[in-house]
Amino acid sequence: MENIILSFNVIAPLFFLMVIGYVLVNYTGLADKELCQKANALVFKIFLPCMLFKNIYQSNIREQMQGELCMFAAGSLLLLVLILCLTVPKIVKQENQQGVVIQAIFRSNYVIFGVAVVENMYGAGNTVTASILSAILVPMYNFLAVIVLSIYGEKKERDWKKVITGILKNPLIFASVLGIFASLARIQLPVAVETTLGDLAKLATPIAFLILGGDFDFSKVRGNLKTAGWVIAVKMIALPVIMIPIVVSMGYRDSDLLAALLAYQTPIAVSSYIMAQQAGADDQLAGQLVVFSSAVSIATLFVTIFILKQMGYLR
Repeated sequence: MENIILSFNVIAPLFFLMVIGYVLVNYTGLADKELCQKANALVFKIFLPCMLFKNIYQSNIREQMQGELCMFAAGSLLLLVLILCLTVPKIVKQENQQGVVIQAIFRSNYVIFGVAVVENMYGAGNTVTASILSAILVPMYNFLAVIVLSIYGEKKERDWKKVITGILKNPLIFASVLGIFASLARIQLPVAVETTLGDLAKLATPIAFLILGGDFDFSKVRGNLKTAGWVIAVKMIALPVIMIPIVVSMGYRDSDLLAALLAYQTPIAVSSYIMAQQAGADDQLAGQLVVFSSAVSIATLFVTIFILKQMGYLR
C-alpha cells in the first residue's frame, strides 16, 4: 500500500494539471489554443531551461560520483538511440511520427521523477546518484532529441550545419551545459538570483502540463492507439525488463539502484511533447504518449519497486 501511495502521489498531480488544462481550454473562456501556443513557447524558452539549470547547478557532481553507473547509463542510452534510429523508420512509415516514437522510447521524465522518487523512499541525503544521473542524462536526452527530431521528420533535414546550429541554439541544451559548468566550477549565484531562478523553475512543470491538457485532442486518440500501445509497451515494460537486471548484476542496490531504474521506467518527458511541437512533428502523438506513459507508470513503477523490495534489492 505504501508503494501504491508513493507512485500515486508523484504522478497524480500531473494528471490533475492536465485535466484542469483540458477543462480551461474546452469548457471555459479563460484559455484557448492560441494562448496554449504562446505559453508553450514561454515554457520551452524560459521555464524549462531554468528548471534544468537549477536542478543541475544545485547538485554536487564531484561528490560520491558513481562513475561506472554513470558511464553505463550514458553508454546504454547512446546504444539504445542507435538501435532505435536503425529500426523505428522501418516500422513507423509516417515520417512525422518517426522522431516522436524514437524520443518517446529513449527519453524519460528524469527531471521530475528521478530525485523526487529517490528522496521520497530514502530521504534527501541519498539523492546524490540521482542528482548526478540527472545532470548527465538530461542534457543527453535533450541533445539526442534535437538530433532525432531534426533528422526524422516530415521533411528530413540533411543540412548538418542547420542541425548543429539548431542544437547549439536549443535553450534546454544551453541551460544543461551551463548548469554542469556552474556545478563543476562551484559557482555560487547571489541569493536574489537563485530565488528568482527557483521561482521560474517552479512554473515549468505545472504550466507544461496545463498546456498538454489544453492541447489534448480526444478525436485523434483512436487513430494513434496502435502506435501508442506498442511504444508504451517497449518503453515501460520491455526496456526495464532488459536493463534493470543488468544494473542489479553490477552490484547496485537501494537508492543507487532506484536512481538507475528510474532512467528506464519513468513516463516520457513532457518536454518531448513541447519539442515535437516546436519541430513540426506529430505533437498530438507526442502528447498522447506522455499521457499514456504517465498512466501506465503508476502500475509499472509499483510492480517493479514491489518485486525488487521482495527480492531484497531495495530496502
